[in-house]
Amino acid sequence: MSEQDNNDIKDINDVWYEYALSFVGKKNESEQGWATLTSNEQEIAALWLLEVDVFNGGFIQFFCNWGEEAYRYALRALQTIGATQVIGILTSAYGCIQHLEEDERLTELWDIPKFLTMEQEQQLDILDQQFWNNEDQIAEKAHHYYHGKLNIMTL
Repeated sequence: MSEQDNNDIKDINDVWYEYALSFVGKKNESEQGWATLTSNEQEIAALWLLEVDVFNGGFIQFFCNWGEEAYRYALRALQTIGATQVIGILTSAYGCIQHLEEDERLTELWDIPKFLTMEQEQQLDILDQQFWNNEDQIAEKAHHYYHGKLNIMTL
């Protein structure tokens, strides 16, 4: 890959993240939260939250910060942009915590890590590594899809 190709990818990532962050802000500033966003905006915001949190602290950070609603929007977005490798990683990660869905010991999402087994924690670590090293290039795929669909984010 040439230096120009690397710069183009970096530019796409920068444009994508800046654009997506505007919808995260819109969601966070509204009392309606996710409901204030269109379907495409929900997907874009969820992808941004997913990437930022998983790269920072893993799937658990993403899920415990934003909950199942954000997880569902992120899955929908990943399906939309064709990021099938990441869909597999996320659904496997969710499978590690799904058994706690109806657990009465949970008073908040951040209680989830307290009740994970060592095996589940190890599996989540492996899945986080797979996410960090995946080949789906979420920002590039998202930029391409939403740019084409919504005619946005020109470089």
